[in-house]
Amino acid sequence: MISNRFRNDRKPLIKLKAIQVEAIQDIEAKILNGHYTFENCPCPICKVSDTVVLSEKDRYGLEFMVVMCKTCGLIYTNPRMTQRSYTDFYNSEYRRLYGGTHTATANFFQKQYEQGRQIFDFIQSTFRDKDFIGLKVLEVGCGAGGILHYFKQQKCTVLGVDLGKEYIDYGRSHFGLNLQYGSLDNVTDFTPDVVIYSHVMEHILDLESELLTLKRIGHSETLFYIEVPGIKYIPKNYKMDALRYFQNAHTFHFTLTSLTNLFNTYGFKLIKGSDEVRSIFCQTHGGKHKITNEYPYIYHFLKKMEAKRYSYYFNPNLAKRFALKFFSKLRTKELKAFFNP
Repeated sequence: MISNRFRNDRKPLIKLKAIQVEAIQDIEAKILNGHYTFENCPCPICKVSDTVVLSEKDRYGLEFMVVMCKTCGLIYTNPRMTQRSYTDFYNSEYRRLYGGTHTATANFFQKQYEQGRQIFDFIQSTFRDKDFIGLKVLEVGCGAGGILHYFKQQKCTVLGVDLGKEYIDYGRSHFGLNLQYGSLDNVTDFTPDVVIYSHVMEHILDLESELLTLKRIGHSETLFYIEVPGIKYIPKNYKMDALRYFQNAHTFHFTLTSLTNLFNTYGFKLIKGSDEVRSIFCQTHGGKHKITNEYPYIYHFLKKMEAKRYSYYFNPNLAKRFALKFFSKLRTKELKAFFNP
């Protein structure tokens, strides 16, 4: 256990909207009546179950067992929902719990679009001589399709799959995007040149099946862009609080090293990556790579961060940003009062 804060007391860490409270109540009711079922699983990298428990709950106060493999250092949820339960969860409660809305919004789509611009630039900066016109781009877990909309504007042929019907309908009806309900297993007659998983790989249950399917549908030069919330970026993105980072929809919690361990295990190699984690992989036909065990280092990292988490609020840069935001709001109120006496 990282600390006693991570024990299951059913108390949420973050402030919840009414729609999120409703979603949590629905989830807990389905768990109680047996509609949502769970399964135990070994580490998908080293295939063993020698683990240490890090947390018993997530930021929403839901029961959520997070463990760390002592053999390779991968952090994952165990036990976890079965695939049938997860599919139901994504269609019924996921968007309400995470986005606070039932359907996609223009603001959500715009954020996805900007993310698409960043992903395109990241890939293009790695392959400066590559011609993107006409490339086939597949996104798994596309949401409303904002990322793909940017690639489509760059003259790419796009296809997206997602388990959220309302979000797919938004991208189809508002932007005419080629989006389908389903997962990677539902992709047929489309051999991609680029595959995008933007904050999706951490949601996948059967990683072995997913990666073997990727090898089957791709070709020898297909690029695989994988972006996940990196453990080492918790201090920056989650206010130095791992409990704020843990969330029930995430079944795996990666560093660049553990993600690379996973992809190497199933016949891929890293081309470029960062601790954030943003990465590009390709297929390789070489032998198996040695697994790098980062268990001692990451376990110590999490413990040390927990001990120092209050120091985040004494960061001078944070204080400066807070002051600028405060005075900006104050100035806005003054201007409104001046023009509307």
